[in-house]
Amino acid sequence: MSDLLISLAPLRDRRERVVGYAVSGYPDDTRRQPIGPDDEARAILEQLPMLSRLAARSLVVPITPQVVRDGAITRFASLDAVWLIATDALDDAATRRAVDRLIGTGFNFALLGFPEGEPLPPSLTGSTIVLDAARTPPALLEARVRLLAEGGLRPLVRGVDDRVTRQRVLAAGVPLYAGRQMTRGAGVAPDRTTEDSIIRAITMLAAFSDGRPPDAAFDAFVRDDPHVAGSLLKAMSSAAMGVRGPRSVTHAMTMLGRDAIMERLVAVTARLIGESANDPELAFMALRRARLCERVGAALDTAPHPRARVVAGLISTLEFALGSPSPVIAQRLALPPMLKDVLVDRAQPLGQLLDVVDAMDFGWWDDMVARSRRLGFRPRVFADAWLDAWRSARDELGMGRPDFT
Repeated sequence: MSDLLISLAPLRDRRERVVGYAVSGYPDDTRRQPIGPDDEARAILEQLPMLSRLAARSLVVPITPQVVRDGAITRFASLDAVWLIATDALDDAATRRAVDRLIGTGFNFALLGFPEGEPLPPSLTGSTIVLDAARTPPALLEARVRLLAEGGLRPLVRGVDDRVTRQRVLAAGVPLYAGRQMTRGAGVAPDRTTEDSIIRAITMLAAFSDGRPPDAAFDAFVRDDPHVAGSLLKAMSSAAMGVRGPRSVTHAMTMLGRDAIMERLVAVTARLIGESANDPELAFMALRRARLCERVGAALDTAPHPRARVVAGLISTLEFALGSPSPVIAQRLALPPMLKDVLVDRAQPLGQLLDVVDAMDFGWWDDMVARSRRLGFRPRVFADAWLDAWRSARDELGMGRPDFT
């Protein structure tokens, strides 16, 4: 078992598309001995093959000078990875030579921190420079982004946690950024029909979140909503779902039963959430959260029914898709009190669980550990379940298939 808790944070381009993930590690709090930076970097290396398969996109991997010098990364030459090292590490001649040598064999490096000292070696022309928005005054951040871009480098700003900061760094010319998930951009035209289908789907799932069996009202909903019916048929016809050729939703319901259709509706609703924001990553996030809450929420005191936990994960992403504050969305939905709390106050255990999910998704490690303990979870158990939910959501959405959009 790894000595680290691992998370992946999305990296977005100027069009808000996810183009890669930044690997983040945090020492497991159950360790008896503290872990140093070099050991932490090596522990991340051991996880890289699994993380690369999981992400299916380029990874930005933190590394230390010692690990660079000892050549530990050479066995990962085939992975789609960018190796992140502190900029001031290049002040050491041996580290600088090692970086130059590895670049010459095809490795890609990014630098953490604005280069204040000597000019960068020619081998790093065009490299990514990572800046931290949370630790840099706004005016200085803009100036540094412009300087780097004018110098032929690629600034990547992390800690972009609000739209004002995002607009500021994009105006300065940043090509990549990372930070908290934000509501859909103003450039995404509202699709009221899809939004209405999302609201109806969530309302229907919430109506049976106490475990009651679906009834004729459920049949009518899945049959009559055009977005839901079409998406369900497409999902059930795919090889990934293991079902071929239903002629209609009614036929599929006869073949599989209402409970199975309701289970399919979870992934369909996640897809609609992504479509509403024009962001496939948001569909993935919604389903990942649903499956994580389903798994980990079973350990809560007076654990809610699995359906309630699934709905909690889905609705936690609605503000990003619909572009409205959660309290406003709560007024549009007919939700039982426990699920309304997830959107508004997060005072009950299920809502507090979503606080842990937020911390894990956005890389707020101190918060994640503290909130896990407050709920009685070992951080290791939660982090492992997060990775399992990532795998499950990828499979359900068919993200490994060439037709995935």
